[in-house]
Amino acid sequence: MNWEPSRADHSIDRATASATLREPLDANALDDLIVAGRRIAEAHRMLGRLDQLEPIEVKPGVGQVVQIGLGSGPPEGVSRQVLFRRVDSEGVAVDEISLAKGRVAAGTIRYSRWVDLFKLAEDLFRGLNESIPILQNLKTVRLEFVDRFNSIPGGADHFEVISKKSPYLPPILADRDANLHAHSGWFDAESAAVRRLTNVNIDVRNIPNQTEGRRTISTLTMGQFEALEGTLDRPLERIMGLHGYLKAIFGDLITKEAAERVALNK
Repeated sequence: MNWEPSRADHSIDRATASATLREPLDANALDDLIVAGRRIAEAHRMLGRLDQLEPIEVKPGVGQVVQIGLGSGPPEGVSRQVLFRRVDSEGVAVDEISLAKGRVAAGTIRYSRWVDLFKLAEDLFRGLNESIPILQNLKTVRLEFVDRFNSIPGGADHFEVISKKSPYLPPILADRDANLHAHSGWFDAESAAVRRLTNVNIDVRNIPNQTEGRRTISTLTMGQFEALEGTLDRPLERIMGLHGYLKAIFGDLITKEAAERVALNK
């Protein structure tokens, strides 16, 4: 195969487990959450801290304009977000937990085993819950993986990695030998009160500023459970279930040769 995964033994470039709250925390509760989060971060050797504003999300079609003047405070409805990070010798944040008034997350760009990421997420959610009962106040839980493959110099056929038979590849793209993007997304109803969202993205492109003509393939597989009414039950159990679900989707996305290269089923 003329492609190499982003890591020596697997292709996972980034993995994140997150949850959003049904009712956002007030400023005092967020302060308590951050104190609890710092203890959890230190236990996982995340000693770096970064305070910033939460990203502003403007829904399409709203026509909202956000203006921030020099020296002004955060816009109305925007709160701070605190990140705790484990940084490597080159200053790269390799593991991270994120705390905000409406969302908590645990992620890594040095994925090794599922059990390690789940342990981090479980320690984070259960540890925070001892200070603020977030597990009884969740609207969604989400798990997402970004996988990446890079070609040999000179480029390579992306269908060595992406299966032409994959249900997540639109038929119109099955013969395209240039850059491409495909997005699939759908909801499955678990019940009248809970639904599952799935997103699958495929991107194939030339690596910028590469005289060797190398190319890259990246895929996103994301699953999310959402409570349409009330709060979401069994959040950690649902995150565990999403792992197997997304692994099966990734297996249907790539070729048998690529799956063997990343030891997907071992």
